[in-house]
Amino acid sequence: MLHIAPTKNIPDNTGQPTKSQQVIRVSTDGDFIPLKWNWAETWLTVPVIFKDIYKRIYDFEVKEDDVFIVTFPKCGTTWMQEAAWLLLNNLDYEEASRSHVLKRSVYMDISILYEMGGNDSIAMAAELKSPRCIKSHLPPHLLPRQIWQKKVKLIYCARNPKDVLVSFSHFLRGKGAYRGNAKEFVDDFLNANITYTPYWPHVFTMWQMRAEPEVFFITFEEMKSNLRGVLERLAVFLEKPALTEAQMEKLLKHLSFENMKANQQANPTELIKNSGKRIVASDFEFMRRGIVGSYKDELSEEDQRRINEWSEQFLGQFNVSMTDIFGDI
Repeated sequence: MLHIAPTKNIPDNTGQPTKSQQVIRVSTDGDFIPLKWNWAETWLTVPVIFKDIYKRIYDFEVKEDDVFIVTFPKCGTTWMQEAAWLLLNNLDYEEASRSHVLKRSVYMDISILYEMGGNDSIAMAAELKSPRCIKSHLPPHLLPRQIWQKKVKLIYCARNPKDVLVSFSHFLRGKGAYRGNAKEFVDDFLNANITYTPYWPHVFTMWQMRAEPEVFFITFEEMKSNLRGVLERLAVFLEKPALTEAQMEKLLKHLSFENMKANQQANPTELIKNSGKRIVASDFEFMRRGIVGSYKDELSEEDQRRINEWSEQFLGQFNVSMTDIFGDI
């Protein structure tokens, strides 16, 4: 059952053509999720259109061999999509060179954000060739319920909140989806006024389920520090043969930030620039720096302090620290 909190208008900063964007806070009871949590009170900020199509997402027919890639935005999603799709498809670089990763691994809930020019992202996900590799930014209790009922494989990639905030701010402001400045974005992010927020319940509930056999929890930080090790573990999780050294070296090169950024079938920058949906900045880059710790030279000390305190306030309830999840950042 979908729960909807009272509607509110969020500030003009969201970049909508009107003075404010109407959003809703939604939740469900979290049936079938293998984690005891107050799901019904764990609200997610989404555009109003979500309530019109949510039932199709919740009732999405999941196949036993599906793999879902779930993240909060700007946590290395596309990087993981490319890695997982290639492993699932026996390193088919030829197909990967012909078809964009967003067609090979459909972002199923993008239709709640944009008009897709007649395209239906939920239908597109359903029509993928098996084994389907499906992307979502929804938190556990708003994903298709059959993920939990059928215990299909779910890859969750997390990233520390300070780097996420910096990357998400550049992304939304660069493509004309947020009209405020960087400082205002911090305020809206911390106050859960940005689509897909709040951040911490999204990430933390999946971290708590990291030991579930059908969940592969990884961080952007570990992918940056030990991609080889992550790929070895991911192949085991996906029940694929161990890679030879030559196969591993080729995959590592393919997945390097430099190659991903230059690869037009993996980098959505040009797709977004040519979409015609909004006024996209001429210097917009979907893949910008791709590093750990970008916040150190992009956030003020005051904003870093605010984010740390906000994080500690949430995690402290559970005697967990950011270091426990992300290591030293």
